[in-house]
Amino acid sequence: MGFRRVLNVGVLLTASVVILAVIVYVVGFERTLAAVGRAGWSAFAAVGLLTFLFTVAQAGAWAALNKPIQHRARFRTLVEAVVVGQAGNIVTPSTYLGGEPFKVMYLGKMAGLPYHEVAGAVLLSKYLEFLSFILVFTFSAVVAIVEYRDILFQPPIFIAGATFVALAATLLGFCAVLWVSLSRRWRPLTRLVGWLARTGLWRRRLLRLRTRVTEMEDQVSRVFCEEGKVSLVGFGFMLLSHAACFAKPLVFFLLGARLRLSLGELCLIFAAGQLILAIQITPSGVGMLDGGLIGVFALLGLNSAKDAATCMAYLLCLRLWDAVVIGTGALLGMRIGARILSPKADPAEPAESLKGQEPDSEA
Repeated sequence: MGFRRVLNVGVLLTASVVILAVIVYVVGFERTLAAVGRAGWSAFAAVGLLTFLFTVAQAGAWAALNKPIQHRARFRTLVEAVVVGQAGNIVTPSTYLGGEPFKVMYLGKMAGLPYHEVAGAVLLSKYLEFLSFILVFTFSAVVAIVEYRDILFQPPIFIAGATFVALAATLLGFCAVLWVSLSRRWRPLTRLVGWLARTGLWRRRLLRLRTRVTEMEDQVSRVFCEEGKVSLVGFGFMLLSHAACFAKPLVFFLLGARLRLSLGELCLIFAAGQLILAIQITPSGVGMLDGGLIGVFALLGLNSAKDAATCMAYLLCLRLWDAVVIGTGALLGMRIGARILSPKADPAEPAESLKGQEPDSEA
């Protein structure tokens, strides 16, 4: 089963490279290469810095949420776990979900922490990430709708405008439900596992899992309700991570093409890009995101061959840093594999952190 998953990922990555090569060919290889050369290392480095800022901000939120449950792990290990999770998100069918189990496994193994408690912290951080994303996406969608209402609500792209409105309203409703669920300490995942157990399939396993899920959801609700300042700090870090995503096209086109994008243009690019990445058939949405953003630039009036090549250069920049994340995540995943194969730790090297362990002090 593991071999099949690796094979499937390899096939998807290969297909993504082929699709990307075809799109570059359609746009024009020479024009794209010239646009990459004009952008220079500064634009590519700036996007990489924002990618790193996104990772650090996510790890910062996680570190804040670890304090109430007394999880002690080095910040570097949290950053590594976030990278592993990002790599999983890139190669799975959604850029929002898919890598969380890898994050839990990595930190639990590297820091010697209980997996269900790590999963609780990851779940709360994901909730806060969703709340932050809903806020930024709704703001972007509203600004884009107001700024480009004459374009988005005219044939033949009327569906795009209607989708923005419907999705923004749906996300705001989900935000309210999630807030109420956490405030009232509901247990939706526990109920879901219980319903699955009633079907009779893997009943014993699901009943054991329900106990762990209950503990996890209780932990999430307790931290959210009783540690408001901690949750607010985590939410602030998540906002910073989404601000980094929002700013990527701004810095690339400013440094690489001397093109200053307006707030409305940035909002439309962010909203359209995130909408496409919500359901990605290929890793990182190769093909769908490329065609979608080139179409967005055409709507903004940047529809010349040179503009398409510049947009393609930006997309190649995103792919470059996605490849770096995937490669780094794979290398870190190999460390976990090595630990699983050789679980006995060197007695000369104490565990990085254990729950409830007091830090060493000198008398």
